[in-house]
Amino acid sequence: MANEYASNFGDVVKHAVLGAAIERERPARYVESHGGRLDYDLAGLTPGRGGVWDFLEAAAGSPALAESAYARVLRPLAGAVNDPGIYPGSIALADALLPSGAEVVAFDLVESSATSLREGLAARGRGATVTVGDGLQGAVDSARRGDLVLLDPFHVTDAGPTGLDSADAFTILAERDVATLLWYAVFQPNEPVRWTHDVRAHVARPLWQAEFSCDEFEAGLAGCGLLGANLTERTATEITMLASELCRALEATVAGLRVAVTG
Repeated sequence: MANEYASNFGDVVKHAVLGAAIERERPARYVESHGGRLDYDLAGLTPGRGGVWDFLEAAAGSPALAESAYARVLRPLAGAVNDPGIYPGSIALADALLPSGAEVVAFDLVESSATSLREGLAARGRGATVTVGDGLQGAVDSARRGDLVLLDPFHVTDAGPTGLDSADAFTILAERDVATLLWYAVFQPNEPVRWTHDVRAHVARPLWQAEFSCDEFEAGLAGCGLLGANLTERTATEITMLASELCRALEATVAGLRVAVTG
């Protein structure tokens, strides 16, 4: 499906963390709940503050960001502000970083999007199963130990066709010992994201979390976060460092940017 917010600050945070997790976890399968498109034409997008152009500029002065898996995939594709290229979606990022034999399992509610993903991955030689349907239920039904799952809703507490919402799906996968990342939007400055407390109360194991917030709205958001379960200690250490460095490198661009990391 079309995504007018592709390449903005929320995508930078999501994809920087996801890239590091894929590279460290080396999953047998990558499972994504909301497939979208393989890539996006940057000429038709306005990344905004903290988006792809600000990230690339910040990475030029930050070895940690410059050497990240996300930057290595992004740099040769994105081009420059005056000569924009393409922005890789999360599945394209995964394809670039997964081991050669790993499979992609993705879901999308739109037939044309699923077909485009299926054909694009086949052209790249990537084994993939792309299903038209509710990705939250699909991820819960199909994911197993050894996979890495990305749950990528816009509204975490919106239920899918089967009644399952993203917080429910995350809780189920976390309890099944499946490595899982859940990206979420922060809609109001300084307002607690209450559902994360409910998830923590129902998951009897340590969780990793990074939540970015700022003083001004960007693309309708006041920030974003990621909740992680069943990640290796090495992965958790790297994405914690990456989240802190992202905040440090972009705080001059995004007013009042701050990050809180736990786990």
